[in-house]
Amino acid sequence: MKQNLKNNVIGLDDEFNYRGRNQSRVETLSDAVFALAITLLVLSSTVPETFGQLWVSMSDIIPFALSITLIMVIWYRHTVFFLKYGLQDRFSILLNTILLFLVLVYVYPLKFLTRLLVQIYGKLFGVVSTDLSAFGDYTQENMQLLMVYYGLGASLIFFTLWMMYRHALALSERLKLSPYEKFDTRISMHANLLLGSVPLLSALIAWIDPFSNYITFVVAGFLYFIYIPVMTIFGIRARKKKKKLKKTGSEKAL
Repeated sequence: MKQNLKNNVIGLDDEFNYRGRNQSRVETLSDAVFALAITLLVLSSTVPETFGQLWVSMSDIIPFALSITLIMVIWYRHTVFFLKYGLQDRFSILLNTILLFLVLVYVYPLKFLTRLLVQIYGKLFGVVSTDLSAFGDYTQENMQLLMVYYGLGASLIFFTLWMMYRHALALSERLKLSPYEKFDTRISMHANLLLGSVPLLSALIAWIDPFSNYITFVVAGFLYFIYIPVMTIFGIRARKKKKKLKKTGSEKAL
């Protein structure tokens, strides 16, 4: 799948000169870590031994799908970065190592939080009636700490991706990036900043606890829906600026 993406850039930006078409050992190791992260998600679910347990395990489908989707979003953004720049210098490897560490640390809180949020919002809208005591010591303080832990993990992942793109921009002369490619790199930097800002805001709200009750946890979780309008508006504006840059050939015209 990875090599097919590298050999065939249909669906990607055809104005970009992809410098990392050859698979590197850094990417091979990274793919193995992402595969391990997905494996950990699978192993975190117990194997059902009765029909009743099987029925209960079906409730994990939505949280599992959400968790896999988020891991794949990170994997895809990681893949596109190395496809664009093909960097293998020491600082890039350091940032990549930090990113992989954060992904592995992020897996279990991700699965636990998605399960809990699905159950909470399901109860709020009368869709499910699962006893939340199944999540153990379900206290206000623990739920706030969970949101803080998850938010910091998610924000650090995207801020690390931002640093990787920033490093690529700093090497623009060595990489011989065109004005369009420099602009595209800045767009990617801004996108990762936005993606990291939402979970950071959620973590801050959970830490400050403005409502002093479980409402804080619900609000901190609901904040992630901000991604939809924010990233949609950002994507529309970025595409318009890219089209204008293609016509003029100069960032000064933006």
